[in-house]
Amino acid sequence: MVVLEKRETGMNVSNIIMSSYWGREVRHKYITQGSKALAVIFPGKNYSAERPLLDYAAKAAREHNCDVLLLEYGYQSARVGFKRDEMIILIQECKAAIASLPEYKKILFISKSVGSVIAGKISEELEIQKKTSHLYITPLPEAIPLIQQSRGTVIYGGSDPLFSEQLSGEISGLHHLKVYRIDDANHSLEVEQVNESLAILLVIINFYHEFFREALNT
Repeated sequence: MVVLEKRETGMNVSNIIMSSYWGREVRHKYITQGSKALAVIFPGKNYSAERPLLDYAAKAAREHNCDVLLLEYGYQSARVGFKRDEMIILIQECKAAIASLPEYKKILFISKSVGSVIAGKISEELEIQKKTSHLYITPLPEAIPLIQQSRGTVIYGGSDPLFSEQLSGEISGLHHLKVYRIDDANHSLEVEQVNESLAILLVIINFYHEFFREALNT
């Protein structure tokens, strides 16, 4: 079910409402502006699409004239914990939301943490790899085989306990991937000092713009 929320100049904002395994409806925010390219935002385990790294990614996508789908996970809507054995269910629910949309010429998957696994799996299962570019933000180790088959950009923190330099070595040097390391940054790509964290965010946003320019012009 699609519920129109509001119309702004040249842009429609609606909710795609679906039932969920976790017993609560999910509301996927869908922003359209007549684009032939769709950017899909895949949240992290405890990092929603409204938090800075993904919020600014969605804003950048709109600046580059993409339609945007911001996914909500069922367990997030239900305010319960997520179990790894529920990953298949989560993937299927997100895939159903994406499959409900019109067909797009280009797809951009922007994923954070556990979202990197979901995005990679869905790209594979929907067989849309050829028209999909990925922006992986602090990916998980399980996503490495999927990243190796992807085209796009990876951004990770040098002090992220979930992503080692050894894992970085497994995706560095691939001609279809750009890999950026943020020195001393944690899994949220932040450091202890607020001003430095804000400076890092500005650098990351510039990486976003670079990603969109390349993905949309190739």
